Amino acid sequence: MRDFSDVIREPLVIIGASALVLTSALGLFFESFGADETAEATVAPEAIPLPDPAPEPPTSSDALQFKPLANLTSPWPDDGRETLLTFVHLSDTHVGREGDHKAFEVAVEVINGMAPQPEFVIITGDLTDSFTPSQIRIFKDINGRLRAPVHLVPGNHDVMFDPTADRIQWWEREFPEFRTPYRVDYGPLALIGVDSQLWNARRSPQSSGQIAREQWGEMEKMIIEARKDGQRVMIFNHIPVMPTFYRSRISKSWETGWMEKYLALFEKHGIEAELSGHVHRDELYTRGKALFLNAPPISEKYTRQASLRLFRVTAQGLMYRQFYLREHGRHLSYQMDLHGVDQEVHGRWIEGMDKLDLAELWKFRHAGDPDSSRWFPHIDHDQLRAYLKSPFDLQPTARMNSRLKMNYTERP
Repeated sequence: MRDFSDVIREPLVIIGASALVLTSALGLFFESFGADETAEATVAPEAIPLPDPAPEPPTSSDALQFKPLANLTSPWPDDGRETLLTFVHLSDTHVGREGDHKAFEVAVEVINGMAPQPEFVIITGDLTDSFTPSQIRIFKDINGRLRAPVHLVPGNHDVMFDPTADRIQWWEREFPEFRTPYRVDYGPLALIGVDSQLWNARRSPQSSGQIAREQWGEMEKMIIEARKDGQRVMIFNHIPVMPTFYRSRISKSWETGWMEKYLALFEKHGIEAELSGHVHRDELYTRGKALFLNAPPISEKYTRQASLRLFRVTAQGLMYRQFYLREHGRHLSYQMDLHGVDQEVHGRWIEGMDKLDLAELWKFRHAGDPDSSRWFPHIDHDQLRAYLKSPFDLQPTARMNSRLKMNYTERP
């Protein structure tokens, strides 16, 4: 029997890719988004030169290792890096669904008990299950108990997959301070909140298309100004840009013209990370030097274990702690060091994984969902590795989906 750190010795990146278990097939990510609007940025200025990176202490062996975490508040590693600030990322609270507000209340208690307090908290969408007045009131009541500043973006359960102008105005009436896009600065970080449903809409009317273009232009201006100010930029939204691997086939995320433009923006302006939710899985991807970090949910929908992420920011990069809130899920908690991690480092880590590594990581990527293990024996592991190493290069076509679709059986 391998011990825990052996089994999952290389990171959570893999926890990132297994897009398997959204057991609600109609769900979220895997619907076919038919919008064909082409994205056009309203500004196209020159990229801002990136500053020289902060000196890196000697490389430790901890990068891309999935380390068990017993205590959320234990000191950060003595690795020669100064902790500049910490913040919390959580997602998909789904208030209104039976029992999910209780998990959100536990999350608030855990965050309020942190010492030191995080600089801020971000919640990346699906705040409520149906965005009814009563659900919004419950969310606001629980959210209002947090001591740290909170920053929100809408999800498809808040403004729908195809947000209309009326639905967007409803969001802005309820949360006027979080009209997207918006920028908040903390220390060296500039965080920009956006509504990714606008760029992934399947059947939105022309008025929403105009709102999508306006959001893009405002977002890019914010990025440019932040880079001029010497800030590191992170974008937070609900629907992640990466494609997904689900039931042995690759499915697109954004199927509109915005996707490639969005990815190009990361490279052009040196954006450090995207923080997202939506798929109810714990996922980590890389493209070039950018990190795409998808948080598992607070909601225990799909038999997930509720959890949150506490990030540590240093001058050299990031690390985080994934902490599971319920006692019966605490064994899943871990710490991940992302210092020095880019697509090349990540690819080497994936390449070194054997089948046992993949199998043991599977349950962590699905936030402890016991049903997810039944899919694993039917996966083509070479295809899975190829996807994990470079998902953005595997945008599916009809031919590719046919090739990647395995003989999936509902039950072994």
